Amino acid sequence: MTTMNYMHQPVAALATLFALASCSGEATTTGQDPSLLTVERRDLQITVKENAELQAQRETVVRSEVEGQATIIFLIEEGRVVAQGEKLVELDASELVDKRANQGITVAKAEASLAQATKALEIQQKELTAKRRTAESNLRIAEMELEKFLGRIAANTADPARGRNSDMVKKLSDLVSTPLASAATEAVKNDAREPSVDSGADTKAVLAATDAATLAAAENRSAISQIDPRRYAPLVGKVNELLVDADGNNAVGRDMGDLSNKVLQQVDKIRLAMADLKFQETYLGHSRRLANKKFITENELEKDEIEFQRRLSQVGLSWNDLDLLVSYELFKVKEKLTQDVDNARLELARVLATNEAEVTKADSSLKSALAEYQLAKDRLDNLERQIKNAIVYAPTPGLVIYARQERGRSGSEAIREGIQVRDRQDLIVLPDTTRMQALVKVQEAVVSQVRTGQNAHLDIEAFPDRSFAGHVIRIAQQADSNNGWMNSDRKVYTAVVELDGENTGGMLRSRMAGAVTILVDHLKDVLAVPLQAVRRDRSANYVWKRGPNGPVAAPVEIGQHNSEHVVITKGLDVGDVVYLTLPPSVQPPSLPQPAVPMPEVPSTSRPATDSGATPTPPTQAGGTATAEGTAVDRRGSRGSGGGMPSMTPELQAQMADYRQLGSEIQTFLKNKFPDRHEEIDNRRSLSAMLEEPAVLAAVQGLGETWTKYEAMRQQMRSMMGGRGGAPGGGAPGGGAPTESNR
Repeated sequence: MTTMNYMHQPVAALATLFALASCSGEATTTGQDPSLLTVERRDLQITVKENAELQAQRETVVRSEVEGQATIIFLIEEGRVVAQGEKLVELDASELVDKRANQGITVAKAEASLAQATKALEIQQKELTAKRRTAESNLRIAEMELEKFLGRIAANTADPARGRNSDMVKKLSDLVSTPLASAATEAVKNDAREPSVDSGADTKAVLAATDAATLAAAENRSAISQIDPRRYAPLVGKVNELLVDADGNNAVGRDMGDLSNKVLQQVDKIRLAMADLKFQETYLGHSRRLANKKFITENELEKDEIEFQRRLSQVGLSWNDLDLLVSYELFKVKEKLTQDVDNARLELARVLATNEAEVTKADSSLKSALAEYQLAKDRLDNLERQIKNAIVYAPTPGLVIYARQERGRSGSEAIREGIQVRDRQDLIVLPDTTRMQALVKVQEAVVSQVRTGQNAHLDIEAFPDRSFAGHVIRIAQQADSNNGWMNSDRKVYTAVVELDGENTGGMLRSRMAGAVTILVDHLKDVLAVPLQAVRRDRSANYVWKRGPNGPVAAPVEIGQHNSEHVVITKGLDVGDVVYLTLPPSVQPPSLPQPAVPMPEVPSTSRPATDSGATPTPPTQAGGTATAEGTAVDRRGSRGSGGGMPSMTPELQAQMADYRQLGSEIQTFLKNKFPDRHEEIDNRRSLSAMLEEPAVLAAVQGLGETWTKYEAMRQQMRSMMGGRGGAPGGGAPGGGAPTESNR
């Protein structure tokens, strides 16, 4: 339930009541004839008089806060004085109660879904944490394996027990730079220079033995030269290449790793093989010398030679193993370890990205579940609130007045039990009647004359013998959008008139009907006559003035007017006698008409033929064409078109607009003059009625509607030969003439 307070500052002092123009300075009648009036100069008050409705300056409006529509099942009686908190209205909430039960189930389901989504997110986070830690561990292991292979970064302090990769490279360089054959060659030479000559031996046998030893030494030297270590010098460059990591950093300065260990193991193996070969080479030389001296048998010598060849082959195999180790095995291991590190990094990145996506998905599911729960809970709370708001209590004490609701063409009606009301619709008004104001709908034609601060007085229907003074405190800047469905061109502006003084005893009540008269101007020393004295011939105003030979139609020009009198600016002088009623035995005059702007009328004549001949005028159905081009029927009268030109589409559209405007004006006049419906429905009497100044002043208040209609009426009159012109373009509403219209 919401309330709205209207509060205005009271005026400092009461404004004095002003007299109507008809109450002072009235022109005198001639003799005892009440139908004649002698024109005199006088003061004239210009007023705007409109219907009004009373309203408390401060009032509390109680509205429905139940969404959609609800039926009133309880309504406190109107006119009762209630205290704050007293029950005013109860709306049917049975449907809302059913919705609340269903919504409670929806909330329970949404709450369960929210709890499930919360647990799912917790489980998902733990699983993703495990995946991330596994990937990080795999990466660290792969990096450690690569570091183990290449060697870790050396500490700042040197550790004698821990070698560096550079030591390994130096040992390998020293190994491949020493010729293997040098020691063996010297031994062979010594064997050749020291032949064993036994004193008792045969000289030829000795020489033969010496030649054989020399030949064997030469063969050994040739075999040793084939495994010269200098042939393996490129292995040093390959080892240096192995010691460069994937990022281009040189690992020569690092502590020795698996790479250096394996190379050094093979280097040591080669050194041992070379030492064994050297020993066997020396041993073979001694064996040969002994064999030459016949100290050992040929079998024993052959055995030593075979052993030498085995040791020589072992050295070659060791060098080949070093070459294969450096050229292939170590490169393969390094490539695998490097690839393992890269794969571990990619796997960690993939796991992190997947985890982020999974977390986002789970978090989104949780947020969605939370939003669904919150939405369901809000709807349940809203239903609870609406059920609570179905019973309306008085926010403030006051007098109960039923609000009114619009009913389209039927107008408005007060609320009652059993009707449906919409959300935010006014239900009850609790006015503070200490100070009152009147709401006045001012016609657009006269709204420019109304100003704030102007004095006014209010006549209340409930108190016909009293008048209440006030003044204008506010005028709407825009036309009232709720003017009504009948005429969108008829614009009114809401003005607020504050009543002077306090409403002692609560005599005045909200929604009382009355009429407000606003004093907008006070004219000094002007010629003024009653409105009923001024008549109208189409667009020209005139009065019936008494002349030497009887009544004479005198054209006049008019100025400002109030509800009873109009100022004559031209056409009458002081002392002239005018008729207030239509003189007997007079005919309506035909006066010169002022120029009236008319809309363009599309040409209805046919275009000229190619030969320049005058085209044949069109004929109406059942008629023949005259020389003037007017269709005449066979009975000698005008054709069925009534003298109208051919009905082109443009002219048909104008006629439709003309009838529509006429219908609107007729509706307005019926509302304005409810006791003259028969005159308004009759074409002839309506035309005469529109010439009355009071009626003319009323329709002129329609503004643009009347201006447009008057221009089109003059156009139609000229097109119809001066006939017609009542609203509707014929019969009221634009229909066909009826018996009462003829």
